[in-house]
Amino acid sequence: MSRCFDSIFSEIDSMAKDIQFLVWASYLEIYKENVWDLLSSNHKEKLMLHEKKDSGVYVKDLSSFIVKSADELQWV
Repeated sequence: MSRCFDSIFSEIDSMAKDIQFLVWASYLEIYKENVWDLLSSNHKEKLMLHEKKDSGVYVKDLSSFIVKSADELQWV
């Protein structure tokens, strides 16, 4: 995952300087059909997968955070 994070921010850095990007990050675990938000302060709360025809699969109430560098994504 670390190389993916580095690659994402390298691509952003190589783009034209007049373009701005906003990177959001979430971290979840799916195990035995249970979904867990690994960044939540309430680790015991199970979340549910949902699907919308226009936007696809999503996890309701999954926390997400704005990150500014690959270093900020090194949670594990």
